[in-house]
Amino acid sequence: MAHRVVSPTGNDPSARRRGNFWIISQYKDFRYLWIGNFFTVGAQWIQILTVGWLVLQLTDGNAFLTGTAVGIRTLPVLLIGPWAGVLADRVDRRKLVMVTQVYMAISAVIFALMVLATDLDVQPVTGFLQWWHAFIYMGVSGIAHSIVQPVRQTMVPNTVPLRDLGKALALNGMAHPSMRIVGPAIGGLLIATLGFNWNFFIEAGFYVTIVLIYLPMKLPYREERLATNASLLSSMKEGLAYVVKERTILQLIVMAFIPNLVFQPVVFVLPIFTTEVLGRGADAGGILAAAVGAGGIVAAIIIAGRGYIFRRGPMTLMGLIGGCFFILLFAQSTWYYASMAALAGLGFFQYIFRVGNNTLIQTIVPDALRGRVMSIYMLDNGLTPLATMAISYLIHIWSPGGAYTVIAAISSALALLQLVLFRRVRVLE
Repeated sequence: MAHRVVSPTGNDPSARRRGNFWIISQYKDFRYLWIGNFFTVGAQWIQILTVGWLVLQLTDGNAFLTGTAVGIRTLPVLLIGPWAGVLADRVDRRKLVMVTQVYMAISAVIFALMVLATDLDVQPVTGFLQWWHAFIYMGVSGIAHSIVQPVRQTMVPNTVPLRDLGKALALNGMAHPSMRIVGPAIGGLLIATLGFNWNFFIEAGFYVTIVLIYLPMKLPYREERLATNASLLSSMKEGLAYVVKERTILQLIVMAFIPNLVFQPVVFVLPIFTTEVLGRGADAGGILAAAVGAGGIVAAIIIAGRGYIFRRGPMTLMGLIGGCFFILLFAQSTWYYASMAALAGLGFFQYIFRVGNNTLIQTIVPDALRGRVMSIYMLDNGLTPLATMAISYLIHIWSPGGAYTVIAAISSALALLQLVLFRRVRVLE
């Protein structure tokens, strides 16, 4: 039987009139989480943009190494993500995130000092830093990212009652497009004016700020954890069994593969497209990355203010199809402003998909299994570096436009196939 998900505003006309933004002032613990999320995503995008351009310079424009260095950040998800989900269902989720952020801050400072010890303004580059150090740094960051991502998602339903979960998830998702504008724009501007010396210190400062914000936060709506003697492996198997049994959850998880295998790698290899196709530098590349966030912000304002106009299931599917279409348009562009518009369209539909998909899953899954299910849901993030490597290699031997056209066409066909076959998703409210 298909699941019916309660509308985020229910039948309350006053809730529709005031939109969703009142949630921020109503629940202080959600407010802490919401603010912290902006710093988390901001640090992520400053890191992604800066490492991409740094490796591009260290390797004299090698497309394959540049795309792979950025994409490798999500590779540890394949090994660590499921165990992080098990931990999220057993331990204090807030403390687990805080400890991980401290670890990320320390690694960012160490890498920042390595950058400072290197003269990047001369050719060839002289000093301590080598391109493979960026691979190690992104791998180390990826370990922490694999823990933080699913655990932070599970904390949203723990800070608001279930009736307001849809509103909270819509607002929480605003951090991604917002900081996609601010993070790359600031990072690109700093690279263009001051070089690479300060971006990683700023990234570390963001992580420390998150810890300070989370100190007074509590998780009042988390269900009481029952004592269990089950092993970690048994707990993981329980989560996997639930996903396989709940066909609706399984379909929603399968749908998430396209964004992480296609949408995300497109952004990761933007430095290559910016230089080879558009003939621009890091400042222009930062604005292109920010255009994805601008499109997402428009979608976020609409959803946070008015909610989904139509049922979430069909809108989520349309978000997937729309994103693929705009990548196809982007692949044909050789004009800077047309490229910016196409990326804004990608950001708009990507936001519609991600918030809708996440909300549907989190509304259905019980809290006792939430950590494990969300870690499985995000497991496809670990395939992103493999997709980025493949796309980067295709660009290296062919061209950015040709590579993007092929992946956009394939992903569009898969999205349309899911629209036809995934009836359980189509009927979700």
